[in-house]
Amino acid sequence: MARTELPPLIVPWIRLDRDAPAEEALALERAKANWCAGFCLFGGEAAQVAALTARLREAAGRPIFIASDMERGAGQQVRGLRVLPDAAIWGLGGSPVDAEAFGEITARDARSVGVDVLFAPVLDVRSEPRNPIVGNRAFGWDPDRVAALGAAFVRGALAGGCMPTGKHWPGHGATTADSHDAIPSVVDHAERLLERDFLPFAAALAAGCPAFMTAHVAYPALDPLGSIATFSRPVIDRLRDLADDPDLVVFTDALLMAGAHVPGGETQAARRSLLAGCDALLIPSEPERLAEELLADATSDLFGAAERAAHRNVAFAVRIFGEPPPPLDDDHLVGVPERVADRAARLAGLRALPTIRSGETVVEHDDDDDPSRGAVIEARARKAGARVVILRVARQGPPPAVPSGLEASVVVVMASVRAWKGSSDLSPAGRETLAQIADDETQVVGMKPRIDGSTFHLPGTGPDVEAAVADRLFGE
Repeated sequence: MARTELPPLIVPWIRLDRDAPAEEALALERAKANWCAGFCLFGGEAAQVAALTARLREAAGRPIFIASDMERGAGQQVRGLRVLPDAAIWGLGGSPVDAEAFGEITARDARSVGVDVLFAPVLDVRSEPRNPIVGNRAFGWDPDRVAALGAAFVRGALAGGCMPTGKHWPGHGATTADSHDAIPSVVDHAERLLERDFLPFAAALAAGCPAFMTAHVAYPALDPLGSIATFSRPVIDRLRDLADDPDLVVFTDALLMAGAHVPGGETQAARRSLLAGCDALLIPSEPERLAEELLADATSDLFGAAERAAHRNVAFAVRIFGEPPPPLDDDHLVGVPERVADRAARLAGLRALPTIRSGETVVEHDDDDDPSRGAVIEARARKAGARVVILRVARQGPPPAVPSGLEASVVVVMASVRAWKGSSDLSPAGRETLAQIADDETQVVGMKPRIDGSTFHLPGTGPDVEAAVADRLFGE
């Protein structure tokens, strides 16, 4: 007899950074559907998110999980929680003990608002400087160091009560394209992938990482058919062989990304993902339609078996991480991000920065139009009597207007790699803006993925990194 319900396999998003009331209402309806395994959350205020996650679990009437991309701390998504430095800052200035605190702080903050699955850590090795989507999201260039810090983050996240998700298996670091808008391919031979890209994933598994996310990237040396990892049984089998754990949870990357586009649309992409061994189908553009079309496959022995196997692993995730951890002492976490950022600043040579005096001008150039950036430096500059000019580059927009006659003593440039940005560093408008405000004599502090155009370089942003820069500019 045909089933009338699809097992919980689909993970839609909640975009509280858009039309929050409409998104909340839609999510509450989706929580009641049997096909919904959980949600991927973007945006919102801490109190709002805490209330919504509780309502979602009540509406579901069964265990579900709430996941979120929290690579830079829970404040990356939820306003009111801590924004931590980019992983590359921890790679420069942190130890494994520090990275364990990174994971635990992130998890504790996430659990405080009902998020129990972290789509972090990024385990990609930053092996290609032109990579437009990994950049300072990665811990660094050295596979051994990425492995040590990634495994430590996993241990910390587990101690903080969240399920970490290592990404993007088997490694997105060697690509020159962004899988959000292309289908990248890594042409390195298998031995190179093993010694470079597999190493951090193996270390994360050894640390107890229970979940991983696939890359929408092709690896011809691992799968001669050229399928992306998300659709490749040989590539996903390699992960499960490394794990030797039947309860490992494998998430697809978002199915709405261009890297997962195939003839037949998202339903065909979901079918191929399930047959390859993925468990949870992340962020389709039309989850209700996908559920209906996948349900039609349930009577097939082939697809039915794949759906049942996926459901077992997803059920494992919600069973293990369904209850909040007991409160623990957190003295060991106090001050860690600040110390790591300060150490990174010292290693980057920022002690040579000129001291800014009263009346001098500091320009903050934010390439990503992020209103939360620059607040620490701005406050410290004004306290020192310096003039502050803030220039923000809107996504896909023209360069911002630069005040005439602007003469900056120091320019602080802040940028991150972003989905669909198409750049491994500054956007074209960001580069044009920098050219207008800085010449060969201008001191430029680049808090961004690459050193290009910087007198001093720190590979990351965040309030703690800003504080370390401000200490050098205005005195501690």
